[in-house]
Amino acid sequence: MLVKRRLVERHWLPDDADIRVTRLRVTTEPAPEVEVFLFPRCSPGYKDDVSAQERVHGFENHVGLFMAEAEEARLTRLADGLETTGRMVYEGSAHNPHENTTMLYFAPSAPVARTRRRFPRWELQCAGDLTACAARREVRVRALFQAYEALKANHVDGGVIPSVSARRRVPVSVPKA
Repeated sequence: MLVKRRLVERHWLPDDADIRVTRLRVTTEPAPEVEVFLFPRCSPGYKDDVSAQERVHGFENHVGLFMAEAEEARLTRLADGLETTGRMVYEGSAHNPHENTTMLYFAPSAPVARTRRRFPRWELQCAGDLTACAARREVRVRALFQAYEALKANHVDGGVIPSVSARRRVPVSVPKA
């Protein structure tokens, strides 16, 4: 369970924490799915601040792309594009043997993370085991740390709705540097 492993590592939770994922479909037609992460309050290791920390860094807001016929060359080109033109930072990867998929995770670079965006993080889900290809991609730890700090600094609390005049404008695109 990839989500559980990542949450356990990020928040120093016990291995027996009860963390689950469910997918919701809003139509029977081919359409995007919504993933919902469940971490019951009665679970071992539950802490109130886990969801707040996830929210501050934008971990729960991401776009997932599925590559049905992923091959190493195609995946490498797409990941390269996300890191260069897309101005994102590779976070790492994991293989899900239950679904036989490989996930690659990307965060916005610090300059991009300084602007408020609805879905700052991206994940690529690829059919098959592409861990060898993913392992060749470098996780730039310093750039990733800077991205997380920028996401945290740019966080807007969703609990209070400011008046229309006080609300920050949400850019529809990132200005060119």
